[in-house]
Amino acid sequence: RLWWMLRAMGFDNAAVLDGGWEKWSAEGRPTSALPAAYPPATFTPRPRPELFVGKDAVAAAMEDAGICTINALLPELHRGESKRYGRAGHIPGSKSLPCAALLDSETNTFLPADAAQARFDAIGATPDRKAIVYCGGGIAATLDAFLLHQLGYEDVTVYDASMSEWAKDDALPIEVDL
Repeated sequence: RLWWMLRAMGFDNAAVLDGGWEKWSAEGRPTSALPAAYPPATFTPRPRPELFVGKDAVAAAMEDAGICTINALLPELHRGESKRYGRAGHIPGSKSLPCAALLDSETNTFLPADAAQARFDAIGATPDRKAIVYCGGGIAATLDAFLLHQLGYEDVTVYDASMSEWAKDDALPIEVDL
C-alpha cells in the first residue's frame, strides 16, 4: 500500500522488500538498531489521480470489454459467503485473484513473474486491457496492482473505496457465486 501511495504522489524511487523483514533476517542480512542519518531532501509531489478510480468508473467498466476488474479479496468473500463489507458478493463481472494467491505462502515472497503472469492471464487480465483492482478498502488491491506494474502493465488503477463503499450502496449491483 505504501508503495502505491508513493507512486500516486509521483515518487517512483521506492522499492518493496520481497519476503519482508522475516526473509531478510532469515538470510542473515545486515541489520542495525542504530539510528540512520540521511541528508535533508525536498520532495515535490506530482499527484497521479489517474491511479485511482471511483464507483462511477467501476460501474462503467462492467460494460467495457477492454477493462478487467479484479477482486483481490479472499475467494469466499468474492463468492458471497460473508457480509463483511455490508452486502455479500462482488462487483458484477469482476474476476477473483486474491492477493494471497500471488505470494509463496512458505517464503512470503512474490510468485516468480511467469507464475504471476499465468494467474493474471487465467482471469483475462492481459497487458492490452486496463485493470481496475479492488478489495475491501484499497489495501490488498495494491499488491495485485504492484505485480501488474512489475509485469509491465501500463494501465492499472485501484478502486480505493472498494467494497467498503460498493457493498453499502444499495443502488449498486452485486453478484454472488453460491
